[in-house]
Amino acid sequence: MENFTLSELGLFVATLSGAIVSLIFAVQKSKCSSINCCGIKCERKIPDDLPNPPPAEGLVAPQGDPPPQA
Repeated sequence: MENFTLSELGLFVATLSGAIVSLIFAVQKSKCSSINCCGIKCERKIPDDLPNPPPAEGLVAPQGDPPPQA
């Protein structure tokens, strides 16, 4: 087994922490009431009165059929 430097260990820990935080953030923003991930199961109640997030700027929601092509 090869030795590793302290900076390599720090990079590994930072990458692993970032992945865990990303997973927690995705679960937090999810509107699912039942979550089953990596052998961990969670049932939660989502309030119905949560406001929908505003649409991203610059994006236009599609309305009806697209215009005909010339």
